[in-house]
Amino acid sequence: MKRTLVFLVVLVMSLGLLGVGNAEAPKDIRLASHNAVIEGNPYRVRYEADIQEAAKAASEYGFNVSYASFVSNWDAATEAQQIQNSINEGYDIILVNPVAPTGMDPIIEKAQEAGILYINADCIYTSPDVNILNIATDQYYLGYRTATYAGEVLGKGAKVVMMAALDGNSANTDRQNGFQKGIEEQGLEVVATGNHDWDAAKATQVMTEILNSGVEFDGVLISQCAEAALAAFDATGKPYPKFFGFNDTGEWMQRMIELNKDERKMDFLVLSNPPGVGASALNFGLNILLGKELRDDIYSDPSIHSILLESKEQFNYDTMDAYKEKAAAMAPGDAITYWLTVDEVAEQFFK
Repeated sequence: MKRTLVFLVVLVMSLGLLGVGNAEAPKDIRLASHNAVIEGNPYRVRYEADIQEAAKAASEYGFNVSYASFVSNWDAATEAQQIQNSINEGYDIILVNPVAPTGMDPIIEKAQEAGILYINADCIYTSPDVNILNIATDQYYLGYRTATYAGEVLGKGAKVVMMAALDGNSANTDRQNGFQKGIEEQGLEVVATGNHDWDAAKATQVMTEILNSGVEFDGVLISQCAEAALAAFDATGKPYPKFFGFNDTGEWMQRMIELNKDERKMDFLVLSNPPGVGASALNFGLNILLGKELRDDIYSDPSIHSILLESKEQFNYDTMDAYKEKAAAMAPGDAITYWLTVDEVAEQFFK
């Protein structure tokens, strides 16, 4: 049975936190961020850093947000236990990067019954039986855009390797649906596949195995970790393919600009999958606590209350000059990031 409790919870929290009929500042807000992984994953490191920055910026709106981070290391049972602990400890906002797309309904309901604002960020939670907010980047677009651009530069009938991320993860599922649609439309032939699980060492290993298999291909479609997969070409001495993408780290941007500085040696795609989506999700929550109401027309899938944010930055060989300065200023392991402020979220998604 679909829950409507969350909206009552939000109302109660708004009245309790903000006060009614007085000008007092809101009470302190305790935020628990539940992440799948951090160490060794540039995206996840930046994801947490952006949430912390957004939490600090919340002071401009009268909030004093204290922050705690919990990491499940891709284990759904661990994540469930950590969230239960956050409920027991009485956090005001629980912000979750869900390891699994379903199976958490009872815990979500417990959080809502305890008056906690529960939001999923980055990966979509797909159960329609809980009334919960999902904030994510449009992952389908990332895959579709990459495969479409690969087809444009390689031509119909080109042979490609398809290296996906983590099977069962909703972001990967949506992204792969986009890849597949683009592959079909562009008439590309997939001659080898693999998964890197968003792990750099595994990306190098899997790409090395594909190269050593002797299969011939024109391009590599990859769900990030591109610089790690490219390292396999350097290690084996194999020539680079005609196309490689997508990724969005400082290392990838710098490597592609340097590689192509004198001539077009390899087409590529830099496409932003901003870690700041978690900070944007926090700012959705802060708008709710300010008593604002979401518009009815902003959901990509109303049955699961999912809101998809646009990927705003991308470049390739033809447009890389405009990004040289930005790329040079980025740390190798950092990723292109940005997020919507409290005011931007209010303007675009609330009544």
